[in-house]
Amino acid sequence: MEIHWYQILFQIANFAILLFVLKQFLYKPIIKIIEQRNKKLTDSIKAAEETLKEKAKIEALKKKAIEEAEKEAVLIVEKAKKQADQQSKSMIDTAKQEAEKEVDKKMQLMSEKLDEQEKQITQKITEMVIKTTSQVLKDSLTTKEQGLVIDKEISKLKYLKSK
Repeated sequence: MEIHWYQILFQIANFAILLFVLKQFLYKPIIKIIEQRNKKLTDSIKAAEETLKEKAKIEALKKKAIEEAEKEAVLIVEKAKKQADQQSKSMIDTAKQEAEKEVDKKMQLMSEKLDEQEKQITQKITEMVIKTTSQVLKDSLTTKEQGLVIDKEISKLKYLKSK
C-alpha cells in the first residue's frame, strides 16, 4: 500500500472544489433563505406589535367615543324631558285659560238669559198685577189712584228683584 501523493492532492483538490461548490450553491442560498425567514419573522412580529398597539389605541378611542356618546345621549334626553315639561306646562296653561274663557262665556250667557227671564217674569207679573188691580179696583178707584197703586206694586217688585 503505497500512498500516492498526487492522489492525495487530487482528493484534497476535489474536496476543496466540493466545499466551494456546496458553499456557493447550497450553503449560501440556505443561509439567505434562513436570513430572509428570520427577517420576515421579525418584520411580522414588529407588524403584529404595531397592530396590537394600534388596536389598543383604537379601543381607547372607541371607549372615549362611546362615553362621549353616552354623555351626549343623557344630555339630549334631559333636554328633551325639559322641553316636554315646558311644552306640557304651556299646553296645560293654555287649556286652563281656554277653559276659563269658556266658563266665563257660559256664565255670561247664563247671566244674560237669567236677566232676560227676570225681565219677562217681571213684565208678566206687572201685566197680571195691572189686570188684577184694574179688575178689583175698576169700580172703586179712579184712574189716577190706579196708576199710584200700579207704581207702588212695580216698586215692590223691583225691590224684590234687587234682593
